[in-house]
Amino acid sequence: MKNCEVISADFFNVSPLTVARQLLGCLLVRVLEGERLVGRIVETEAYGDLGDPACHVIARDRRIWGLLSGPPGRLYLHRSYRFALLNIVCEPPGVPGCVLVRAVEPISGLATMARLRRGAKALTNGPARLVEAFAIAEDWDSSPLPRPEFWLEADEPPSADRILNTVRIGLKRGRELPWRFAVRDNPWVSKRIRENALVEVEL
Repeated sequence: MKNCEVISADFFNVSPLTVARQLLGCLLVRVLEGERLVGRIVETEAYGDLGDPACHVIARDRRIWGLLSGPPGRLYLHRSYRFALLNIVCEPPGVPGCVLVRAVEPISGLATMARLRRGAKALTNGPARLVEAFAIAEDWDSSPLPRPEFWLEADEPPSADRILNTVRIGLKRGRELPWRFAVRDNPWVSKRIRENALVEVEL
C-alpha cells in the first residue's frame, strides 16, 4: 500500500463540520507489533460548542471541557457505557469542538482486527468496534496526533455526490442537528442512512 501524507494538527484547526466532511476518505493507520492496520474513514459526526445540546452534557466535566477547548488534533476517547469512542479535537484553542469517527472500511490487517474483535464479523462498522479492532488504548486520551503507532493519512476523498449528510444517532439531545456524514452505499457505514432523512448542511 502506498504511503500518503500524514495529517497534522493544522487540519483540525477549523469547524468540526468541516473536519467531519473532510475526514471521509482519509486513512486511519495503526502499527501493532510491526503490522500496519489500515482503514478508510467512511462515517463521522461533528460536535460543536455550547450551541450543540449534546455538548451541554459533557460540559459538566471540567476535564473534558478543557480538552475540547484545548489545542486541535488531540485525541478524546469519550466513554459511552463501557466503550471508548474515538474523537479528535477541532477548532482553535478556546473554542470547544470535536469529530467522532463512527466507522471505517478495513483495508489491511483484517485478520488481526478479527482477532482483536474475538472473531466478530462486524469489524469496524461502529465507533466502539473500530476502537477495539485497532487496539486504540484509552491512555492515549488527550495525546496529540500523530502518535508513533497511530496516525491519520490524507487520501482520495469521495466525490461530492457520494457524501451523505443526515442527523446524528444514539443521542438524547441534539438529535435534530444534521451533523453526520457518510459515504453513500458503503457497506461499512455503522447504520443504514435513509434517503428521505438526508439534509444539507452549510459549512
